[in-house]
Amino acid sequence: MLKPTALGLLIGASLCSTAWAIPASQLDALGNGLDVQYQVLDNKQDDWRSFTGNVAFTNQSTQTLPKTGWTIYFSHIRMINSIDTDQLKVSHVNGDLFKLEPTDSFVPLAPGDQLVVGFNASDWQVAKSDIMPNWYLASDDETGTHTALITSTSNHKNGQVPTKPDDELTFVGDFDTPVKWKRYGGALTDHYDPFTAEQRYARNADLSLVDTQGHVLPTPASRIEKNGHVTLDSEWTVVYDNGYQAQAQWLADQLGISATDWAPTKQKVIHVGWGKVTLNGSDQWHEAYRLDVQPEPQRIEIDAPDEAGALYAAQSLLQLKTGDTLKAVSLTDAPRFAYRGLSVDAARNFRSKEAIFKLLDQMAALKLNKLHLRLSDDEAWRIEIPALPELADVGSKRCHDLSETNCVLPFLGAGPDGTEASNGYYTTDDYQAILRKAEALNITVIPEVDMPGHAHAAIKAMEARYHKFMAQGDEAKAKEYLLTDFEDDTQYLSVQMFTDNAMNVCMESSYRFVDTVVAALVDAHRDIQPLDTFHFGGDEIAGAWKASPVCQSFIADNDAGVNSVDDLSQYFVERISHITQRHQLDLGGWEDGLMHNNNVYPRAQLANEHVYGNAWQNIWEWGVADRAYNLANNGYGVIYNQATHLYFDHPYEPDPSERGYYWAPRFTDTRKTFSFMPDDLYANADEKRNGAPITKQEVLDAATVKTLTRPENVLGLQASIWSETIRSDGQFESMTFPRLFAMAERAWHRAEWEASTQTGQEADQTKRKLDYNLFANQLANYWFPQLEQQGVGFRLPVPGGVIESGTLKANSPFPGLTIEYSTDNGASWQAYDADNAPHVSAPVQLRTISGERVSRISQIQ
Repeated sequence: MLKPTALGLLIGASLCSTAWAIPASQLDALGNGLDVQYQVLDNKQDDWRSFTGNVAFTNQSTQTLPKTGWTIYFSHIRMINSIDTDQLKVSHVNGDLFKLEPTDSFVPLAPGDQLVVGFNASDWQVAKSDIMPNWYLASDDETGTHTALITSTSNHKNGQVPTKPDDELTFVGDFDTPVKWKRYGGALTDHYDPFTAEQRYARNADLSLVDTQGHVLPTPASRIEKNGHVTLDSEWTVVYDNGYQAQAQWLADQLGISATDWAPTKQKVIHVGWGKVTLNGSDQWHEAYRLDVQPEPQRIEIDAPDEAGALYAAQSLLQLKTGDTLKAVSLTDAPRFAYRGLSVDAARNFRSKEAIFKLLDQMAALKLNKLHLRLSDDEAWRIEIPALPELADVGSKRCHDLSETNCVLPFLGAGPDGTEASNGYYTTDDYQAILRKAEALNITVIPEVDMPGHAHAAIKAMEARYHKFMAQGDEAKAKEYLLTDFEDDTQYLSVQMFTDNAMNVCMESSYRFVDTVVAALVDAHRDIQPLDTFHFGGDEIAGAWKASPVCQSFIADNDAGVNSVDDLSQYFVERISHITQRHQLDLGGWEDGLMHNNNVYPRAQLANEHVYGNAWQNIWEWGVADRAYNLANNGYGVIYNQATHLYFDHPYEPDPSERGYYWAPRFTDTRKTFSFMPDDLYANADEKRNGAPITKQEVLDAATVKTLTRPENVLGLQASIWSETIRSDGQFESMTFPRLFAMAERAWHRAEWEASTQTGQEADQTKRKLDYNLFANQLANYWFPQLEQQGVGFRLPVPGGVIESGTLKANSPFPGLTIEYSTDNGASWQAYDADNAPHVSAPVQLRTISGERVSRISQIQ
């Protein structure tokens, strides 16, 4: 961590170069004319430890890039170990931000000249979305720092944020050979290659068109078919019992009819009211419903023990409709899990209030009831805290400010002035509007403020506050919420390469900060949706505090059982527990926030009535897949949030053109999420990170905790969408849908084919295929048109195809989705009809379409 004096020297040294500064007009011309081309060369050259690549700088402007006076800043998600030229030097600034500066050997780059810089960096990059956009030039003069976006690297040409991969990151070269798309070679083989059209065709071969009219998703627990139907028209009325008016009115609005608390007739009535719901001999008291469509008399009965059940019955009724007709059926239904959630990372890149509104509508349709909203991370702070305005004023923005007093650094390709995705926060009014909509849809909002790690934005905002009040001579007020020990010389590097992202847990001001933030969130929720759970994150703490004088004194003087730095994380969680308990809150955290070195913190030491952990890190061969069982067996509530199946920031396919990180599985498609079996976690073991098969028994052999002894502590399922590579709301929607449908199905409904440790049942692969086929047809034939109509940009899958005896055969993962083919390299497209398959010769291109949107193109060579 840089001390203020060191930071001042750094900035001063930078400003001393003003004699060689580049005039702003020349800098802008260079920004507009400097062409950058980035190319990964070899990921296998050091067997996963490092990769090589190069960056070609071509001066297409009319100005010369001079010998001195400039710096290029850029985001790079991998540590750059070295470059192969003596003309430039590369430095790590913080996080993923790096800079290139000319050395004394730099040869000015005249118009038309090119400089190619080779580099060696850690790990690998095998996808285009690994590379961050918006590189920029900076130059200092006596008036300050001038910056110029290098437009060849920009995602914002003509002011637009592209949603299609082909329109984004055009400065990044193709990953067109195995050494570019594979992560390692040698002893550890990477088994993944991009799918071919023929491979996709084979993967979809067990799917076929089936009739899904009147089917409901998530699948109801009980469905009884009856004879006859009812036809809805304007004469129908929704009649509600006391307490069910909101749900009845919502249903009436969807159907375009009226709602009332009384009707003179018993016909053409949809009655919504209280009723006991019994399933398998057990009474269901929360979120359950019974829906009975009665042709004679023309009547629909909705019975529910609470308002949530009534809303879910209404959602099911809408799916039963075919036009204005409802088939006679009786549904009795209740959720499998009480917790059915989605976590949204609004910190790395911001999700607009409008995008959250659209998401809430879809979550409610799928009977999901928890929105876990991550409001802070290293890269940004996203919620207004009235008592601490610096959190929004500084922490919510990214820009070129090395002191980070006006904004945080432009991480994740934010560029010199930030972008719509990098900048923004929810005002109190915005947040409360989200709460109101969520409450009306039976969705609980769980705010997360990640701490003590992942806190760079908050730390810098509070340092800005400190400097502001110190300048006013008010030292007490300056230190009131300070999260930094300025004398801490601890050297560490977080997973995301931050050197200063852990708030100091030995300072009372840190806990004053937490209490103030929690109190503000409690106040924001009051009278709308009273806050019941605060999520403190707690994940990925990176070895901080070892050289902090404040912590050394604290450890020496305290009587709270803290004997070493290793004890500080548990101490912090216990303090957070007592703070939140005073606010009468439950506590949530990521799995690693509730343990240290895989040792679970004693549950009795935490004051909250309920504490739960999101179990996420289950890479099978790492020996940590037992953390979920470990937490549950030790008295914690557990949310299954496994990265291998439920992280929707991962790609849909193992293809360099697909968006997303891939640190857990190489890819997660909708079928994989659908296949998740919560009742036997180890039965989900399928592949290692390199694609080699792994068995349940292998995972069990490596696990310390082999069985779940307290299944009652498993509260439910949650999917997560992290946003490092997701820069627009449209990209967010395509990464979320359709995978969220599969997660919702598993959270609500237990399928017959699932494995279970409680019953000893093994997975039935035949039944699973049949079940998935029905599900895939439901998506293509009901849900995708609904999403299209509502303007939700779900992902269109890449189709598969083969040419057999001169005849084109094509399919998609969702039977019924429109497929088009081209025999003239995309100059024209025709709809594919399997019943009248065309005679063609290679090459043939294939794509799926919906509305005006198209998928990536697959080619049969």
